[in-house]
Parts: sequence; C-alpha cells; structure tokens
Amino acid sequence: MMRSRCHKRSGQALVEFGLVALVLYMLIGGAITFGIWIYAAGQIQQAANVGARELSQTPLPFDETFEDALDQKIVRQRVYDDRWLVIDLDELEEEDPDYNFFQDVVPRMPLLNQQLAVLYIRDDVIDKRIPTLDDNDRGYRRLMRYPGALLNRSEGDLDESGIEYPDYVAKDYVVQIPLVVERKEGHNNGGGAERIRWVGVVEEIDTEELPGDDSGLNPDPFSLTNESAVPAGPIDPTEPEPPKGVVALRVHYPAQSTWLSSYQDRGAFVPNGGDPNVANDDAVEPLNPEAMKGSLLDSKPLVFENSLGESVYAGTYGGKYGLGIHGAMTSPELTGDAIGIRPYRRVLVSHAIFRREVFLPSTEDSEETLTP
Repeated sequence: MMRSRCHKRSGQALVEFGLVALVLYMLIGGAITFGIWIYAAGQIQQAANVGARELSQTPLPFDETFEDALDQKIVRQRVYDDRWLVIDLDELEEEDPDYNFFQDVVPRMPLLNQQLAVLYIRDDVIDKRIPTLDDNDRGYRRLMRYPGALLNRSEGDLDESGIEYPDYVAKDYVVQIPLVVERKEGHNNGGGAERIRWVGVVEEIDTEELPGDDSGLNPDPFSLTNESAVPAGPIDPTEPEPPKGVVALRVHYPAQSTWLSSYQDRGAFVPNGGDPNVANDDAVEPLNPEAMKGSLLDSKPLVFENSLGESVYAGTYGGKYGLGIHGAMTSPELTGDAIGIRPYRRVLVSHAIFRREVFLPSTEDSEETLTP
C-alpha cells in the first residue's frame, strides 16, 4: 500500500513539474532575451553618441551631405565604415591562428564600428569559390558580422578611396537592415510574408521618405545649405527654419530572439497561439529595392544541409533577408506550406544629435584634399 502511494505521488509531481516548467522556461527565456536587448540598446546609443560627436568634429565641406560625408576617406578611417561590419574569420585565422577578436581586430576599426563590435554574430555562408574536402563545389565561409541581411556588395559601390584594409575585412559583403512595415495575410488568417523597407545600419535623421529624395521638410540637416522643401499649402512665416549644420545620426539594431517566436498581434488578452508569423523568404516584398547596396545571397536558405547531409534550420538571423526562422509550430494546419515561423523581433533604434564644429570650403570652390 505504501509503495502504491509513493508511485502516485511521484507521478503527480512529474505532471505538476511539467505544467510549471513550461511557464518557468518562458519566463527564463523572456528574461534572457530582454536582458540582452537592454544591453544592446545601451550599446547602440553609445555608438550613436560616439559617431555623432566624432563626425561633428571632422573637417568637412560646409555644403557636404551626410551620405557624401560617409564616403569621405577621413570619415571611413576615423568614424564609421560599413566594410568593417563583416569580418572573414578564415582569413583572420590564416593571418594569426591565435587571434583574439577584441584585442587584435576591434582596435583597428573606426570608432563607431568599435562600439558595434560587441553585437556581432557568427555566421557561415556558402561560397562556391571555396572547395570542400569531398570536391564538392560548395564551401563554407566563416564570418563575424553585424546582424541584419548580408548582401553581396554591388559593383557600383567598389572602394576607390585608396584605403588599405586587412585581408580579413570582407569588403565584398555589406549589411543592411530590413524594417518590417506590414505583413501579408497568411494561412488561416495568420501572419504571412513581410513587406519590408531597407535602411542602413547608420543613417541620417531627416524627414525624407528615402535617402536622397529631398522631399521632406528637412531633407539634409548635415549641410549648411539645407533648405526645407516647398510645402504643399501656404507658407507659414512663423514656422522656424530647418536646422542646418548638425549631425543627426541614427543607428539600427535588429533584435531577434533565440527563445521567443513571433505571432500575430490580436490585441490584449486575445489568444494568438494558432496565428504564427510564417517564415517564407520567397514571398517577402521589398518596398524600396533601389535602396539596396547589393544583391541578396541565394546561398542563405532558411533550411540547408550541413556537412553531414542533415537538414538544419538557419537560425535566429538566418535566411537571405536575415529575418530568421524557428522550427516550432510547423504543422500544415498552422503554417500551411511554410517550413517554419519567424523569431520574435524588434528593431532597436538610437539617435544622437551634435552641432558641427569644423567646416571646410565647398568642394566646388576648393581643391583642398581631405586626409587624416
């Protein structure tokens, strides 16, 4: 009789633990996720402050635009260079087998890149130029990079500044951030593929719809010649002029959770467990493809075969858009033809504004070269 009671109690404890453990794991996962994101938010704010401060003290022509300033040699060497967002670990290991990323690589980066380096992720991409041991035509290139979509840098963005980079700087890649504007309707009214807008890791705060269109009321605050766009209605003389000669800098960080998956928002206290946001890169719709600095990598599928021939999910930042995939809730009843669902995602944004302190004559009126 006593043995029977013990078995009943142990079985009851197992059931109770199973019920409590699910909630406990969710709480632990949420605490870890949001703890990492709080740290990341502080780090990109520090990066924005450093970048805006240093750019405000960099001697540049008074009529320079923000986009042109980022292409200047002195800025790319001292403040920010998107070529340092991707590091080739194979090249780095070949140069120094005993390398330490934070001691050997980070100090050589521009100042804003140094602040972002702690947020880099490990990534493997298939590169057909790298042979494998079994004479396959595919090899893997090991990278350390900033999160987001990894693109093949376009030929029109080739470096002509004369800057000499270490071999481990993967200049043929560029990172951009896809902002999810809305979702299409998916299977059973769930979340379908995304409509996205491309933005840079670092960009200017202004009122234009897209970089370079000059349609907003404050199209280019970096330049001293900044003029507001002509409003559609009558001009209000009491309205202040747009700011001129300021560094208004924004940094994006795509925060995506390893623990938490993404579901449709049905409102407060409305169950949404049956409405996951599906992962389907083939149906993603970019709203501003002209803003892309490169082409998508076809070698970054959401599911791929590893060296053992096993099908593996690409992970939290996987896929050619960097939107990731989770292998949970993949039944056809919930996701239809999709092979997985998206991780829980928020794009963190930090801003910093500094007034420019050093000005050079216009490049049209001066032959002075900008060298550090």
